[in-house]
Amino acid sequence: MAQHLYIAEKPSLAEEIAKALADINNTKASKSNGAWQVGEDEVCWLFGHMYELCEAKEYDERFQKWNMDDLPIIPEKWKLKVIDDKKGHVSGIASRLKKAKYVVNAGDAAREGQLLVDELLIENGWDAFSENTKRLWVKSYARKDLISAIESMKPNSEMERLYLAAICRQRADWLHGINLTRLYTNKARAGGTDQLVSVGRVQTPTLRLVVDRDLEIKNFKAVDHYLPQFLFTHENGTFEASYILPDDGPGQDSEGRLTDKAVAQEVMDRVAGKQGQVTQFDAKDKSKSPPLAYSLSALQTECSAKLGLSAKQTLEVAQKLYDPPLKLTTYPRSDSRYLPMAIFKDEAPAILENLSKVDAQLGAAAQNANTKLKSPTWNDSKTSDHHGIIPTMEATADKIAKLSGVEAKVFDIIAKTFVSQFYPDQRWKALSAKVAVGDDRFTASGRKEIDAGWKVVFSGESSKSEDEDAEGEDAGQSLPTMSKSDPVTAGQGEVKAKRTTPPPAFTDGTLIAAMSNVHKFVPDSEAKKRLKENDGLGTEATKSNIIETLIKRKFLQRQGKNKLVSTLTGQSVIEALPNEITDPALTAVWEGFLDKVSDGELPYEKFMEGQIKNVENRVADGKIADVNIKGGKKITPVEGHGDTCAKCGTGKMMTREVRKGKHKGKKFLSCDRYPNCDAVEWPKPKVDPIEGHGDDCPTCKQGKMVTRLIQTGEHKGKKFLSCDRYPQCKAVQWPKPKPIDGHGKKCSKCSDGIMETRKSKKGTFFLSCNNYPKCDAAEFPQSNVKPMKGDGETCSKCKKGTMRTRKISKGQNKGKTFLSCDKYPECDNSIWPK
Repeated sequence: MAQHLYIAEKPSLAEEIAKALADINNTKASKSNGAWQVGEDEVCWLFGHMYELCEAKEYDERFQKWNMDDLPIIPEKWKLKVIDDKKGHVSGIASRLKKAKYVVNAGDAAREGQLLVDELLIENGWDAFSENTKRLWVKSYARKDLISAIESMKPNSEMERLYLAAICRQRADWLHGINLTRLYTNKARAGGTDQLVSVGRVQTPTLRLVVDRDLEIKNFKAVDHYLPQFLFTHENGTFEASYILPDDGPGQDSEGRLTDKAVAQEVMDRVAGKQGQVTQFDAKDKSKSPPLAYSLSALQTECSAKLGLSAKQTLEVAQKLYDPPLKLTTYPRSDSRYLPMAIFKDEAPAILENLSKVDAQLGAAAQNANTKLKSPTWNDSKTSDHHGIIPTMEATADKIAKLSGVEAKVFDIIAKTFVSQFYPDQRWKALSAKVAVGDDRFTASGRKEIDAGWKVVFSGESSKSEDEDAEGEDAGQSLPTMSKSDPVTAGQGEVKAKRTTPPPAFTDGTLIAAMSNVHKFVPDSEAKKRLKENDGLGTEATKSNIIETLIKRKFLQRQGKNKLVSTLTGQSVIEALPNEITDPALTAVWEGFLDKVSDGELPYEKFMEGQIKNVENRVADGKIADVNIKGGKKITPVEGHGDTCAKCGTGKMMTREVRKGKHKGKKFLSCDRYPNCDAVEWPKPKVDPIEGHGDDCPTCKQGKMVTRLIQTGEHKGKKFLSCDRYPQCKAVQWPKPKPIDGHGKKCSKCSDGIMETRKSKKGTFFLSCNNYPKCDAAEFPQSNVKPMKGDGETCSKCKKGTMRTRKISKGQNKGKTFLSCDKYPECDNSIWPK
């Protein structure tokens, strides 16, 4: 019996836990039969989620069909099932549970990590929140951190509310996704578009962010405007200043831009060479703290801007840097940008010491770091379940040197931001001046560097980071020291032509940032406040997956190097769905409710009650809405589309398409009241009539012979006649071939029948008696055979037949000619040339 059974979220974590336990107990860890053995303890592992919610059809077979009348689908009792390829692994863990005294939930330190272990325990009869269940909360794989976490495990019962929040999220997503996806997909198909309209509480508002931005770009109209600028001379130096447009001045548009170049030129003519005076001069000390440590979203935004990586690529690299064997950085899916003081006191010096041995700029910056300086990122009160992403104490120069190109670049970004925390603030003087020349006013700004501070860590790098300053157009100049009323002279000037620009298209990085800061896109002040307090759209772990899903659904597409733009289909989906479903504000509020569940402020039952009511209302509204999805695959109606159903007399026959199997893509008609009415009609192919079409049926004498087309098999596409009373009458006639020479003559064998043209399986034509099978007379015409001497003479053997020239069609004598009696096989007379 295992004293403690640790259940880790993944194999790599299980191995690290086992090694940490071995260090604690001064023993060795060994691996066998799907688990690590460490003294009396065992460590097994999962592969992420081992269970999933059952599909709608697994609650009731009728949900196999996407029928509008069945919506909304709301399970009375929620059911889980083991993911197909994980059944064997779950069975092995279940056997270990029966022998364990204590169980330790070692899922990732987050809501989903809590859920995936707890649901396995519950499904296998273990009380996940009893005193025999503990929780291991792992923030870093570093051995020292793991040992500390093991020595400070808590009862898993303290995390029960986090588990409840997780199942609230899981079940609400199911209700929202299943019902609204089926609803709007059915509506789209009824409107003639074969398009899966995938609706999700995170993906749909995310799509709307991109659609709104693209429409803003599309509808943008550039405006040319002008700004007079002069180089002014002061006794202490020169500086550039720009014209201040007067309120409601001439030549301005409604936005206050000077659009009349002639008015701008009048200013130039009026001011050039004139003397003016300084009306205001300010020099303010300013400073900027180092950038905060990275959350996953912030890192994805940074790597998109600096490295052109997609959100998914950044997460994959960050995960690799975190996982064994590297263990170079801390937990990558963190939503926090702050760091605990414990790391500042106990680990930071060692981390910096390791980094100082790295070549190039990072090493030099680490060597000069001052561990006595404490930046704002060090804040215990603002750290959540995880802290910001930083290097670990195992980030040694040897390991770093072995990283691939992109791994090294991402690590460098993380490490430099950590090192910058031990540098002073960047400091500068912000300079500004106002100048008057007669009634015309000008403004100038500039800055004077005092101390680059933490900026030296990033010296020489492009300024694409989210933490770079928006320093203004005049940030490059340093104004001379001036005083109010000092004289200045307007020297060289120019009318600077400007043009308004549209907002930029989203990239992975800027979309991730928009999802995290969705409050910026919401006008309502109360909703903005609530959203700002939460994580926005999605979690740190799911944001990149949401983007990839939207691309897979063909709602978004990548354009150019790293742009993300909406497709026509994506745009029409947002246009078709009601605002309540697409609004980022209403959807992101979910996370706030889930936080309340995990904090114990909102009971599980109340949350689910609200979600069910919400889905019921949305389905009711959606059923009466018009939906027109553009860009998707159109279903061209077949004949009979829209006709009243002949079976129930109430429904309408709608064009459908077989979605899978050997008939995939084939169209048919079915009643829109299915499954209440199961009427189905397969369209009859259009085919030109053949001879005999419309004749009376010779078999039943009641029906008419109509032209049909063989649909499958080796004769697919061939025409034939059949009675229109099929299946009551199964009369069939095959089309008659074009008559060949001899057609219609009297049969020489039975003397009763008439020789008619037939077609063999090989496609050759011949004559046979219409009394077949009573008479098996057959004649095969010889084409392109030159008559031999004796052709046409009476047969010398039977005295009845006529000798005809024949040609051997196969074998070693192929092509040779001979004479034979046309009464064959009754007469086998043949004459071969000498």
